[in-house]
Amino acid sequence: MMLSVRSATLPLAVLATVLLTAVPATAQPAPTPQHVRGPDTARIEVKLLAHVNVVRRQSGCRRLKARAGLHGSATAHSSAMAAQGSLSHQLPGEADLRDRLAAAGYRDAALMGEVIAVGPMSPREALNRWLESPPHRALLLDCRMRLVGLGVQAVGDQLWWTIDLVRRH
Repeated sequence: MMLSVRSATLPLAVLATVLLTAVPATAQPAPTPQHVRGPDTARIEVKLLAHVNVVRRQSGCRRLKARAGLHGSATAHSSAMAAQGSLSHQLPGEADLRDRLAAAGYRDAALMGEVIAVGPMSPREALNRWLESPPHRALLLDCRMRLVGLGVQAVGDQLWWTIDLVRRH
């Protein structure tokens, strides 16, 4: 199934953002999830993190450590995208990535980034699509990144995916 693509010529909509420095910002609360998480989303998130960490290890990077605050931020962003039906790093009325991560407790981040996608696919398929795109691959395999939050939102047959990555000072 071909889906619209926002940043690369892939048969899946994916986007990546990297912020290299954190600037103190006023914390804004993450949006409240609008949809009930499907019964498989927690399992999907665990599998996706396992796949990401295998690829990182093969590339000589440390594994990413999951953090609850980042998970909450990623999940809220996936829910907001699903509610608005829009794939974007910043939805209308939503804080930008830096502010969302600051609100999640990562005001001191030295490096941060986010990858997002939408589509009906497995965790392995989602990761493979990101790895096929140079900006997404570079972000996921950036050995400086240490902490992660994954949020998957199921709405019908669509899955809305967000991975937030952070490196503290």
